[in-house]
Amino acid sequence: MSMSEKILIVDDESDIALILRLHLEDAGYVTNRARDGMEALDLLAADSYSLMLLDIRMPRMDGIEVLKHACQRYPSLPIIMMTAHGSESIAVEAMKQGAADYITKPFNTEELLKSVQQVLKLARAQQDNLLLQQQVEEERQKTEAILLGMADLLVAVEREGRVTAFNRRAEELLGVPREEALGKPLKDLIRTDIPLEQLPCQVALRTGAPCLDVSFVLHSVKGDIPMLSSATVLFGNNGCIAGSVAIARDISALKALEQEKEDFVSMLSHDLKSPITAVVGSIDLVREGRLGPVNAEQKEFLESAIESCEEMVEMIDNLLDVHKFEGGKMALTFRPEDPQAIVAKGVSRFRSQARKARLSLMTLVPPGLPTVLVDRSKFLRLLGNMISNALKFTPEDGRVEVTAEVVDSAHIRGRIPAALYEPASLPAEGSYLMMTVRDSGVGIPEGSRTIIFDRFVQAQHRRRTRTGGSGLGLAFCRKMMDAHHGFIWVESELNKGSSFITLFPLSIPPAEKG
Repeated sequence: MSMSEKILIVDDESDIALILRLHLEDAGYVTNRARDGMEALDLLAADSYSLMLLDIRMPRMDGIEVLKHACQRYPSLPIIMMTAHGSESIAVEAMKQGAADYITKPFNTEELLKSVQQVLKLARAQQDNLLLQQQVEEERQKTEAILLGMADLLVAVEREGRVTAFNRRAEELLGVPREEALGKPLKDLIRTDIPLEQLPCQVALRTGAPCLDVSFVLHSVKGDIPMLSSATVLFGNNGCIAGSVAIARDISALKALEQEKEDFVSMLSHDLKSPITAVVGSIDLVREGRLGPVNAEQKEFLESAIESCEEMVEMIDNLLDVHKFEGGKMALTFRPEDPQAIVAKGVSRFRSQARKARLSLMTLVPPGLPTVLVDRSKFLRLLGNMISNALKFTPEDGRVEVTAEVVDSAHIRGRIPAALYEPASLPAEGSYLMMTVRDSGVGIPEGSRTIIFDRFVQAQHRRRTRTGGSGLGLAFCRKMMDAHHGFIWVESELNKGSSFITLFPLSIPPAEKG
């Protein structure tokens, strides 16, 4: 009980009012008295009360009239009617008019206090419930305002596909007022370049799981707009699927940015490679002595400049090819190749570089291995990137080995990192050509062994070494192996070396891409 609970006693009989007052104040309540109905209404208008004890029979205005006025003006005020014994029927009528309870005179003190406590408890509960409802409604209105004002299109549907929520952005793009859209089947409101059942909200309903990042073109009243949409499932109180809600974002700006990126890559291809080629040609003329004598020291510097230019061209080619792989524009031609011959060709171009770096470059590929279906130029680039990577991070007098052998799935089970490939994509059975480039270099920290195959990423430990790189070579290798339905990963130990391992399927040839 709150000590601030104030009770208004309305009774024209002074002795009864006094008794009521003494009992209620002894129980901890604050009281005030009105001598008749008119005074009671005046007091109610002047102050707030938690409860009113109202006598039915009074001069000037009887209790029923006061009850009617009070219920109309102060609907949250609980009222207990007081009636003489034998007038219970009038009290019952008062209950129908809105009274919370009634007591009969002469009344029992215990019954009086019990009735007051129960009515006040009920009133507090009703007040709390009303406050909670107001808060819920306020939150609902806030949420609705947020959803309606979202820059993204929002649509919610129930299980049968009828729209239950529709924001302003949806109105703008679909050309349908919200009031008309609610309750209509979604198929009657939206047109896209993909079937309705492939929309995220429908997929979420069908699978019972979120559906993320689905791209489609919306045929809107403002024209065709590329959208990226995700949806999640809505559950009812019984835990069953009640519907789904989808948000779709206009990605026109992202598409424009992608086009700018493509234009930039094309610029790299044409505007950077051409002058570098001219530089290499000019240096070659000088190095060969066509423009005058060149001594040994000068020749060494010129060869170093040519190597730097070739390294830059290789970086540009890696960037271009990664971009083509991601855009689905890489043309591959698969032909059967002899592993021993193609590995020997790929290694040969690095022997001079290995000698200069005082490194041992070995090839251990037995003859008679089965042919493997690969794109020759991309395979040589893959091998070149892995060998170049090994030479960069292996100190003088170190060793780099290139090996190849045929293995089955049981031989490699458990070695391919789950962070690189989904478990479902890992080989269950079949034979593979396993090509490994092993070095005795600085090694790679465990936390970097999967991210180094991302674009523009180098292992932190390697970035501190004297050699650097663009972080594109291994990204190209990953894209190339994906295109060949193969696998690539690294096994390493710090300061003891790394092994870059590739698997090429021998039983399932990759599909040609054009």
